[in-house]
Amino acid sequence: MRVAAVDMGATSVRVAVVDLEAELPRVEVVHRWFHGPDARPDGSVRWRWSELVENVRAGIDRALAGGSLASIGVDGWGVDYGLLGDDGRLLSDPHSYRSPRTSEWRRVADAVGEAELYRRTGVQLMPINTIFQLAAHDPDELRRATRLVMLPELVGYELSSAAASERSNAGTTGLLDVSTGDWAADLLEAVNVAPAIMPAPEPAGRRLGEYLGVPVHLVAAHDTACAFAASPLGADDSAFVSAGTWVLVGIERAEPDTSEAARSANFSNEIGALDGYRFLKNVPGFWLLEQCAAQWGASVSDLLERAAAVSAAPVFDVHDERLLAPDRMDNEVRKLAGISADTDEAVVTRSIVESIVLAVGRVVDELRRWQPVSRLVVVGGGGASPLVRDRLATHAGAEVVTGSTEATALGNAVVQGIALGRFESLEAGRRWIRG
Repeated sequence: MRVAAVDMGATSVRVAVVDLEAELPRVEVVHRWFHGPDARPDGSVRWRWSELVENVRAGIDRALAGGSLASIGVDGWGVDYGLLGDDGRLLSDPHSYRSPRTSEWRRVADAVGEAELYRRTGVQLMPINTIFQLAAHDPDELRRATRLVMLPELVGYELSSAAASERSNAGTTGLLDVSTGDWAADLLEAVNVAPAIMPAPEPAGRRLGEYLGVPVHLVAAHDTACAFAASPLGADDSAFVSAGTWVLVGIERAEPDTSEAARSANFSNEIGALDGYRFLKNVPGFWLLEQCAAQWGASVSDLLERAAAVSAAPVFDVHDERLLAPDRMDNEVRKLAGISADTDEAVVTRSIVESIVLAVGRVVDELRRWQPVSRLVVVGGGGASPLVRDRLATHAGAEVVTGSTEATALGNAVVQGIALGRFESLEAGRRWIRG
């Protein structure tokens, strides 16, 4: 039972094949396309949408070349969206969350009321949140839109012609009422969005349609929900770290927490792949290092190996908004860390690593107000680095256990497996992943 997991990352889009009947799970990446947002002549920062969709289709073609597929599922990053017009086509390429257009986000938050916004949505306040992006969107284009679709579901729409809204991804927007599980109409109207253009949020598992004769299923569209789904957390003293472009740090809970303590700590209550909530915080992650590596013409793995030999490096605040989309990441990091322009790249790399894991450690300490944390389950590419794992253990004061570096694709595949009847539950899928 081969399934194709389309995993849209903010720096690369991958199509992977997973055989759900294999004795041990194996992720075969059949296509990868490295990408990033473009600065357009009008000053906007947008995704190259037609190229992205072309590469998804190319990846599915490669997956089919290796044998028949039982299903296709799409996950990706949250908060970004596309607008469809009367003819069912995109009105324009989707904006990137790294656009400076949300610079006035605090004004919007103040107008709604930060405490009220958190009570209603339970989402960590960040300038990238969909609600703040929509507040900055061209109102004329918003008036012409007949559907607003988040990006992973938009790829699903491109494949199946069915526009949907999966609830784990809807939960990233700052527009979903956490108490009702439905869109908050008053919040939508506050940012000039007609509630009627929002597809009703729904759980993962529905068959959307077909692409080249293969069923397309709605999976947990938010990539973090997929990564959590594939993480065998197990013990009650475990926390989760997904180490990628962003580092997501959190725990699983049965119910959301929108208390003043949670708001003050700025935690998100993100809806799980099938049930429950991910009580977590977003930490700017290895995108910082990826950008520096690209500017230096170096590989991230080589830089991490060299950084392991550096005994110490200064740290900086990775949450500084100047790091969201700088012209040159290395220059901005050097300035924030207080190091000179001729400092060796290995030292800069070590500074980035130390700063990221220090921020993660602080989140783990905050989580200990809600439950004991003596074990971190780390998934994603960042977890492959011995340096990252060692420094995480030190800063978090916890045992580090490495999960799959392909957790997102595995979680995507497992949710497809549940839809297909291969697994009876998420726990059954996790047992298969654990072997």
